[in-house]
Amino acid sequence: MKLYICFCFIFSFFLNSCAQQKFEKPPKHDKNKLIDKLPQKLSYYFNSSELKKNVDSLFCLNANDKCNIIDGKTTLYSYYQTSGNDNPKLVPYNFAEGEFLEGRYQGIWKYYDKNGKVIKKEKWDNGKLMYRKEYK
Repeated sequence: MKLYICFCFIFSFFLNSCAQQKFEKPPKHDKNKLIDKLPQKLSYYFNSSELKKNVDSLFCLNANDKCNIIDGKTTLYSYYQTSGNDNPKLVPYNFAEGEFLEGRYQGIWKYYDKNGKVIKKEKWDNGKLMYRKEYK
């Protein structure tokens, strides 16, 4: 019986000492700091003639004699000329929509005619054409 009481007494001290220990939690990450460190992808909207391919076969936008690699969602536009008037006009229209990933075609690209109808869809994976479908 003395052994049982002694064992309970020691066991209670052991549990008490374990309960008193404080475990430090790892610091929580600040979500705002993580968002600031990530590069923000931009949406581009420019003329299809401004799209250039550099020596590494990456698409870029020439600005101030410097080739800026395109990374993000892109809308390319082009022009068509109105006819039948004494004053023909150049009317802009969306030529294509898609995304570039570090200068390479990525994801689904849609091509439009001057009426806004989809004429072609392409699926790209890091600059490689995976699938193409043309519409009439």
